[in-house]
Amino acid sequence: MRSETRSWRQIAGIGLLAAIFVLSLVLLFLTERSYGAFRDTLKNIQFEIRLTSWEEAAPQQARLRWQATVTIPDLKVPVQLELLDWHLRSTDRSVHLGFYTTGEVQIALTRTTSIPLEALLEGPNFEKLQRLRAESQTLLFDGMARVMFRLPQGEVRKKIPATSTFTLPTEEDDGL
Repeated sequence: MRSETRSWRQIAGIGLLAAIFVLSLVLLFLTERSYGAFRDTLKNIQFEIRLTSWEEAAPQQARLRWQATVTIPDLKVPVQLELLDWHLRSTDRSVHLGFYTTGEVQIALTRTTSIPLEALLEGPNFEKLQRLRAESQTLLFDGMARVMFRLPQGEVRKKIPATSTFTLPTEEDDGL
């Protein structure tokens, strides 16, 4: 009788270990699938930042506006974005025109999301901008974006670059 009890316990133990093993494999598969979706989404994020307007707001002040378009071809997980620490510089990085951030604003991303951005340059930065404009130099919009993904394991945050170059209209141009 003792051997029958022992064999039943062994079978139950082996069955329990097999069930735990199968459950672990299923959870591992689901986790890897969601992490793979996260990696694919992160890899496919694209930024297009273009200057939409330039105006002299007042004497010694210029207002520049951009449209940042964020495109994610295969949106597989919920994503939010913050544009952090962006700089306006000459393309050779010798002239720095300002540091900006919109980090306190979180934007839920869809396949294509447009984000308006604005900078007001005044004082010494306005004078530098006028010199660069007279020289017809190209400017660099250089920034970082924090992207926040909601995964089953929790929120994952990654920083990715968001850069673009553009040429300011010259004084002879009628706008953009």
